[in-house]
Amino acid sequence: MNAGIFVTMAGRNAAGPETYEISLVRALASLQPQQEFNIFCLSEAAKASFQLNQQNVKLHVLRPTSRWLSMPFSLPLAVANSGCTFLHATLTAPPFLTKPLVFTVHDLTMLRNPEFYDRVIRIRLEQTIRPAIKKAQMLICISDAVRQELQEDFGIPDDRVMVVHHGVDPAFTPVSNARSVVCHSLGIDRPYLLFVGQMKLRKNIVRVLESFARVRDRGLDVALVLAGRRGHTTEGMDDVIARYNLADHIIELGHVEDKILPALYSAAEAFVFPSLHEGFGLPVLEAMACGTPVLTSNTSALPEIAGDAALLVDPTSVDAIADGIVHILTDNCVRTWLTAAGKTQASKFSWQAAAAETMRVYQRMPN
Repeated sequence: MNAGIFVTMAGRNAAGPETYEISLVRALASLQPQQEFNIFCLSEAAKASFQLNQQNVKLHVLRPTSRWLSMPFSLPLAVANSGCTFLHATLTAPPFLTKPLVFTVHDLTMLRNPEFYDRVIRIRLEQTIRPAIKKAQMLICISDAVRQELQEDFGIPDDRVMVVHHGVDPAFTPVSNARSVVCHSLGIDRPYLLFVGQMKLRKNIVRVLESFARVRDRGLDVALVLAGRRGHTTEGMDDVIARYNLADHIIELGHVEDKILPALYSAAEAFVFPSLHEGFGLPVLEAMACGTPVLTSNTSALPEIAGDAALLVDPTSVDAIADGIVHILTDNCVRTWLTAAGKTQASKFSWQAAAAETMRVYQRMPN
C-alpha cells in the first residue's frame, strides 16, 4: 500500500481542519513506520508545518500553490507519478483522478445551511465536496452526527462510511501557572470567559456577545476573550459591542499560537462554545483536557463529543446561554464536577486512535 494524502489547510493557521491534517499525518507516520505516505501540499509553509523527517513520508509541494488550479491539473499527475494506490483528500478533492479516493467529510453545513457561508466560498465548496462524496470509494466522517447527515442527504450505504473521531494533542493539559503565563504573554490580568474559533455566523458569535452582556448585568465582573480571527460573516458583532458598552470588557486576540493555547484554556473561568452547528467541536475537548468547565450546544455533533461532561444549552436562546454561564461561574460544585468529568471525557480521544481507525479505512481500499 502506498497512501497519498492531499492536505489543503496545513500551514495556514486554519484551526480545526489544519489540526486534523497535521495531527493525523504525524500519527499515521508514527503508527505505520513501514508504510509509505506521500503527502501533497500547497505551499512550503504547509510542508514545514508537519515537522516530519521520516523515511516513510514524502512531502510534495504542488505548483501552482492555488488549490483551485493545482487540484484539477498538477495533483492528479503528481498522484499518478508517485505510485500511490489511492488518494485520501482531507477537505477537498480533485475533479479528476485515476486512483481510488478516500474522502473526509467534516460537515455538510455548506449544503444544509448555506447562509452560514460567503457566497463565493460556498459555491467553491459545493463544487468540490458534492462530487467527491459521490465518487469516493470510502468516506470518513468525523462524527456520527456527520455520518447521519451524510446518509440522510446522499443515501450512502453503510459499507462506504466509517466514523473516525479527532484526537486531542497531549499538549492540552492543565497548566499550573496559567494565569501568570497568560498575563505575561497576552496581557490578560483579569478573570475571563473564553471563546476559541473563527468568529462567524455559524459559531453564533453575536449571541455569545449578547449573553455575555446579560452575565455582566447580573453583577459578574468578567471579561470575554475571543481567540480567533473574524470571518466573512461577522455582521452584528460591532453593533452588539456598542449597544451594550462592552468594548472595555472584550479582548480580541486574533490567531493565538498553539503553544499559548493550553495556558489560555487553563486560566479561563469557563469555555463558552454555543455553536449553531459543528461536525466535531475540537475546542470543546481541548478545553476539557485543560480542566476548564465547558458550556456548549445541545445540537449537531456537540452532545456526542462532549458527552455528559459539559453544560449543554439551546444555542438559539440568549437566556439559556447566559443562565448556563452564570450557573458555572457561581456554583462551585458544578465547576468541580465539570472539571473532573471534562478531563475524563477528553482522555477518550487520541490521534493515535484516529490514525488506527484511518488505517482500517485504507485497508479496505482496492490495491
